[in-house]
Amino acid sequence: MVIKVAICDDVPVIAKAIEELMLEYDSSLFEIDIYYNPLRLIELLKENTYDLFILDIEFPDLSGIEIAEAIRKNNHTCPIIFLTSFKEYMEQVFKVNTFDYILKPVTKDKLYPALNRAIKYLDLDDSKFTFTFNKVFYSVSYREIIYFEKNKRSVLIHTPTDLYETILLTKTLLSKVNDDFVQVHTSFIVNARYVQQISNDAIIVKLNDKQTVEIPMSRKFKDQAKKQILMRLRDFI
Repeated sequence: MVIKVAICDDVPVIAKAIEELMLEYDSSLFEIDIYYNPLRLIELLKENTYDLFILDIEFPDLSGIEIAEAIRKNNHTCPIIFLTSFKEYMEQVFKVNTFDYILKPVTKDKLYPALNRAIKYLDLDDSKFTFTFNKVFYSVSYREIIYFEKNKRSVLIHTPTDLYETILLTKTLLSKVNDDFVQVHTSFIVNARYVQQISNDAIIVKLNDKQTVEIPMSRKFKDQAKKQILMRLRDFI
């Protein structure tokens, strides 16, 4: 599988240098588009989708933060790596669910660890959760599923943009999901990628840039669930 990458920097020599470093990392892995004009990138987001964005944070007419906000309107989970010369932007960049940031100048030692993490996060097999409801077949990427919620015989499938429903036994559901999913309660199975906070008897998961939800952890599951979630989060960091 090829990772589609958008690089946006209004200094051509910097953008091209990043492209060359990425092709040196693995020329067969990335399909790269370079944008020198951030407004052009925002315009094309309506028709182009990317797996990874590498954005400068400073442009003459707008900021990389504004570009990220435009990206997040339609893509809640793709990694965004910011390029910046100033550490004081860090608080701002993490408000738009930033995956990583790199202080300029960009070097192999800075870029490659960020790429390693992004590749692991993207889970290149992009496996799907398949199910039917009312005789309609659905296929949803596991990466897009935030959590499953059991409601009697039904399973509600929560994603950043949609809510699906199917009929499935908990045992069958657990046999279908991958290692990112952790049962925290009889009624809830959560994607560890979306966990923001863990307390004694609940977790906070991110629904989108503005919304989170608190999910209870029952006594039966919480000790093992905390260990599993922390193990998975460690893989993404």
